[in-house]
Amino acid sequence: MNKMNCNNWNDIYNSINKPAADTASLLIENHLAIRKENIIMVKNLRTGLASLLLSVCFLVTLLAGCAPNNNEDTPFQMVFTSLYINNAAVSDYTDSLIIALPELSVDGKAPLFTSMIMGEVENDIESGIINDPIMAMAGMMKMTALISSGEIDIIVSDIDNAARNARGGMFMPLDEIFTVDELNAMNGRLLYFDLIDYDGDEATPTGEITPICGIDISENEMMKQIFGAQEIGVFIVVNANNLDLAKEVMLTLI
Repeated sequence: MNKMNCNNWNDIYNSINKPAADTASLLIENHLAIRKENIIMVKNLRTGLASLLLSVCFLVTLLAGCAPNNNEDTPFQMVFTSLYINNAAVSDYTDSLIIALPELSVDGKAPLFTSMIMGEVENDIESGIINDPIMAMAGMMKMTALISSGEIDIIVSDIDNAARNARGGMFMPLDEIFTVDELNAMNGRLLYFDLIDYDGDEATPTGEITPICGIDISENEMMKQIFGAQEIGVFIVVNANNLDLAKEVMLTLI
C-alpha cells in the first residue's frame, strides 16, 4: 500500500489553493480601494451640497416670479416632502381629505398629491453606511420644475427642508393670506427661519429672519402617520394658483 508523504501533500494542497487565495486577496483589495474612493467622493459632494441647494432655491424663486399666475384651471396639488415619508399614510390622508373637501377638484380635475424625498443625506463614514447625496437632490429638482410652472399650491415638510426652502423665498408670507386676528390665534405655532450666509459648508446666521411663512402641525395625528416623529410644518407656495383652496387645506391641519 502506497502512502503519500505528508510534506508532499501539503505542497500539492498549497499549489491548488494559493491561486484562489491570491484571487480572493486581490478582490478584497480592489473592493477596499473602491470603497475608499466612494467615501472621498461622498465627502466632497456633501461639502458642496448646502451651496448647491441654495442655488436651486434661488432658481425656484426666480422661475416662480417669472411664471404666470393665471392658470385658473390648474389642478390643486399638495406636496409632502422629507427624507422619510410613509406613502401608505399619505394615501389614507388624501382619501379622507378629498371626501371632506370635494371642492378640491378644479373644473373636474381631481387634486394631485405628491410625495418627494429630498434633503441632505447624513452619511456615517466610519461605519460604512454611505448614501448617494445626488439622489437627495432629485426631489428638489422636481419641485423646481413644478413650482416654476405654477403646479404646486401647498407643501407639508419637515423643518430642515422647510428652512432651506423658506430662505430661498419659496413660501408665501402668511400675512398675505391671513388677517392679523387669524395669525394671533395661531401664536406659538407660526414658523419663520434665521437667514444664513454660507462659506463653503460653514453656515453663519446673518441676524435676519424670513417672513412668517408656515404653521407647525407636528401634533397632527395624520401627519404623524406620514412623517413619524419629525417636526413638520405646512406652507403655501409663493405662486400658488389655487390660493383659496390652499388656505382651506392649511386650516384643516391646524
